[in-house]
Amino acid sequence: MFLINKFGFTHLSYKALYSFQTIKLFILFRIVDPFMHYLFFATLASSLVGSDYLKYVVIGNIAYYTCQTMMINFMNMFRLERRYGTLELNIASPTPTLLIIARKGIVPLLDGLFVFVVGLTIGTLLFDVTFSPNQIGNLLLVFIITLFSILCFSLLFASISLLFSNVNLFLNITMAVFQVFCGVNFSVTLLPEGLEAIARILPLTHSIEALRSIYNLETYALAPLLVKELIIGICYLVVSISMVSVMEKYARKNGALFKNI
Repeated sequence: MFLINKFGFTHLSYKALYSFQTIKLFILFRIVDPFMHYLFFATLASSLVGSDYLKYVVIGNIAYYTCQTMMINFMNMFRLERRYGTLELNIASPTPTLLIIARKGIVPLLDGLFVFVVGLTIGTLLFDVTFSPNQIGNLLLVFIITLFSILCFSLLFASISLLFSNVNLFLNITMAVFQVFCGVNFSVTLLPEGLEAIARILPLTHSIEALRSIYNLETYALAPLLVKELIIGICYLVVSISMVSVMEKYARKNGALFKNI
């Protein structure tokens, strides 16, 4: 009974988000689809600038696809809550709203972790993206900080998405910005100075540079990149918590949450 009480909420969250998925669909969307994504950009990069650039692009897209997966999961979580009228019920619940979000966030986090691991496995087996065994500890550290940073931004992204009637348009614009400004397919140092400054405050930028440094594709010092990414993640976490609190106060005051949007 203790285990049911402890893990039941997360299990229900999983059923709500993934009830439509069979094993075949899960394999299609979490293994085949990312593989085709990596293959497309790797082939494109190789045809344009040569095969030496292939690994550089694959590593960037592994981090990008993980970010995309978590952002979509969080957005769908909030969107479905609003569609079925349970968002207001969560706010009215005696359980703190942030605790509810944290419990439901376990599923998108595990999903993102799975996509990240699968991506690195695909990169190793099919694109020969290998690293020194001495870097395993650094890779795990990058792993944790990257997922934390993406998780914090995804929470903020999902909160803001409640303000839009067409969340898919908002998602596509956001992912396009990440594709260009986070150095997914090229170094952010190639951007104009003003745009590079914007890139440096986005999550993922420093994580991608750290990953490439571990795989000896770039020569950045690892520690400063991870510290910056961690600070950025904390900043987004503070902003997202503040936004959730503001929405909660708005809902309690008006008895509704963006009903007309």
